[in-house]
Amino acid sequence: MTAQQTFRNTVIVVVTLALAYAITQSIGILIVLLIAIIIASAIRPAVLFLKNHHVPEGLAILLVYALLAFALFLLGAVVLPPAMTQLVGYVSDNDALATKIIDAQTQIHDAIKDSTGTDLTLLDPALIKSTISNTVDAIKKALPAIAGEFGGLAGNFVLILVMGVYWLTSRDQAVDFVLHLFPLGRRGDVGTMIHEIESSMGAYVRGIVLISTFVGVANFIILSIFQVPNPVTLGFIVGITTALPIIGGYIGAFTATLLAFLSSPLNALIAFGTFVVVQQVENHLLTPRVMSRSVNLNPILIIVFLFVGSALGGVIGALIAVPIAGTLNILLRHLIIEPRQVVSAPQYVDGGILLPGASNTEQNTPPPSQSQDIMRSANPTS
Repeated sequence: MTAQQTFRNTVIVVVTLALAYAITQSIGILIVLLIAIIIASAIRPAVLFLKNHHVPEGLAILLVYALLAFALFLLGAVVLPPAMTQLVGYVSDNDALATKIIDAQTQIHDAIKDSTGTDLTLLDPALIKSTISNTVDAIKKALPAIAGEFGGLAGNFVLILVMGVYWLTSRDQAVDFVLHLFPLGRRGDVGTMIHEIESSMGAYVRGIVLISTFVGVANFIILSIFQVPNPVTLGFIVGITTALPIIGGYIGAFTATLLAFLSSPLNALIAFGTFVVVQQVENHLLTPRVMSRSVNLNPILIIVFLFVGSALGGVIGALIAVPIAGTLNILLRHLIIEPRQVVSAPQYVDGGILLPGASNTEQNTPPPSQSQDIMRSANPTS
């Protein structure tokens, strides 16, 4: 190896390490940028709809984002006050919370004993009181950190809006720049992949928002009809956790049922039954229709990506894990799977079968039967 080659390889290694270090140090900003692009891909059809109706692009983008911000503000104004009131009530009075749990446990014990004659062993009331006290103390200590996280979340939300606006205004130029990085013969394929990735991410986000809204509103309506306490909070918990595919709804149902249990076992039973009914409607009617154009992945792979995303980036990582998995699926299909299928599939040429790996000369050679017919037509006397 010459000195020039050694120097070149050293420079490549140093630049690679520098890029890797820069990416690890700016991973937070990259995640925010990715979320901004995903949300922008979801609302881009609305922007294009307004543009097609003679609304200037800048005004269309501002209108869509203003509507999005207003919807989130309205949701927070409706959900946060009762949720915070309930949380403050639990935190401020440990004994009352422990008493509710002990009374609910006693009611369940009495109901089971009356119906089946089985005498269950109850949890020690002193153990329940100590556990509640320790949990509430931990929540009180974590409140300052939670407030700081909320402030950071609000800052990231503003940054997502700003980045999304810039992405929508410069999206065509960015895509054109990426296309010019590839040879002319490959630009069509690259453009197709970009379009599929953008459509998949946008359809996934719109589908998740629609499904979560339906689940939250449906649970709220049914719980309100049966007069279960705090139906807004319980419906919001079930709806927002539904954004996590497959496992999110069960997490929300467990949390909502547990909170309803604090009021009475009957309310817990109603909350659980409401979740089951709404989930059946969602799984059999809504999800197949809404998510038909979204990511097409095996449920096991989705669960794996959810856990990996959660381990790397918490709740945010779990939320963006499925769009990333869908993007990887599209890239693998276009770059590896489909090209191999084309190469390995037998090709029919002039009525004959061309086996994989045949040469150009063999492609132009007709089968033996056709060769004999050609020779007879060229020499009629034979």
